[in-house]
Amino acid sequence: MKTYFKTALIDSGYTSSCISQKFIQENKLETKRYTTPITCYNANGSPNKSGGITDFIEMNMIIGDHIE
Repeated sequence: MKTYFKTALIDSGYTSSCISQKFIQENKLETKRYTTPITCYNANGSPNKSGGITDFIEMNMIIGDHIE
C-alpha cells in the first residue's frame, strides 16, 4: 500500500468522493471502468462538456483519525 499526503478541498455535504485525473496519471494509479458512465451536470443543469465519469479507483482516505 502506498501513502500520499495531499492538501484537499472537502465537501462535507457530498455523497461521494472525487479524485483528479491528473493526480491519477501522475501517480500511475490503476483505475476500473464503469459499465455505464455517470452523467455530470453543471450548476445550470447543462451536461458537462468534459463528458461523464467513466472510471473509478478504490482507495482509503484518512483525515485525522477518520478513515473512509
